[in-house]
Amino acid sequence: MDKDTLFYDDACPICSAEMEKLAKHHDNGLELTPISMLPVEHQAALRTELHLRTEDGKWLKGLEANVRAWRHTRYSKATNLLLHPMFRWIAELAYQTWLTYYQWARKRREAKD
Repeated sequence: MDKDTLFYDDACPICSAEMEKLAKHHDNGLELTPISMLPVEHQAALRTELHLRTEDGKWLKGLEANVRAWRHTRYSKATNLLLHPMFRWIAELAYQTWLTYYQWARKRREAKD
């Protein structure tokens, strides 16, 4: 592998909007992969939160995956601050709050279908 690969839930309107923003800014070292393009048996695990496979095969999840993806943009210095111990706790709290909302909204969308 020669690129980081970010896997995202393309059935989620919030995730898709975020990926549209990221797509406008990222360099050639990042590939955005919608999980609907993967075999069904792999989708459920990747749908729980953001996942990124680094170019050397390491898996990152959640906030770390998000920060790693944004490192491929001109905003890398700002996003790196999210992992600084002084800010990480609030960034993790914000991410977990968003993740809880995302999972609730996904279940609601699925119930309507």
